[in-house]
Amino acid sequence: MMMSNSTRDGLSFGEFLLALGRYWYIWVVTAGIATAGAFFWAQRTTVPTYSASSTVMIYHPNNDPNQRNADIWAMASYRKIAKTTPIVAPVQTELAKNKAYQGDQNSLVAGISTSVAQNTLNLKLNAQGSSPKLAAQTANLLAKSLQQRLPQLVPNSGTVQIIEQATTKRATLLNGGRVQKLTLGGLLFGLYLGVLATFIYTVWRR
Repeated sequence: MMMSNSTRDGLSFGEFLLALGRYWYIWVVTAGIATAGAFFWAQRTTVPTYSASSTVMIYHPNNDPNQRNADIWAMASYRKIAKTTPIVAPVQTELAKNKAYQGDQNSLVAGISTSVAQNTLNLKLNAQGSSPKLAAQTANLLAKSLQQRLPQLVPNSGTVQIIEQATTKRATLLNGGRVQKLTLGGLLFGLYLGVLATFIYTVWRR
């Protein structure tokens, strides 16, 4: 049997559109409730994560090109060392003195990343925190720990100089879009439920 442009129970598409206009409050209220619920849930479950970075230069203070090339090759090893226990443990100890800090050494290491620009001796240390202040503090403590302890771990590493410290103003929010995405999802889901409720209500009244 061929089907017309009406639904199985006799409600045509045009009649349904009229019903959406007539019972607009159903889908508007439903969408509003779902959107508000998604927003407040996202606010309660989203822990803000900020990132800040400091930079150290690791070099030998001479003009020997062979030594510079050796220092450049060594940067890959220094990147790994920056996340090891001898470097990170003192940072964790200092952060634990801050009541706003709730992490442990594992979460601290997980929030650390490093990078080196090609053919440079600059090691960029990225650290995360639940606030711009904590993120900057972590990055600066990491740079300081590396400056103090790398020469002990690698005696021929040369000079470790902090050339850029992290600041709260330069800290960036990493997961700021989560609340907006969840709120939008709540709006779309609410509109879907509202339209469905309008359809059911209209059919029930016929």
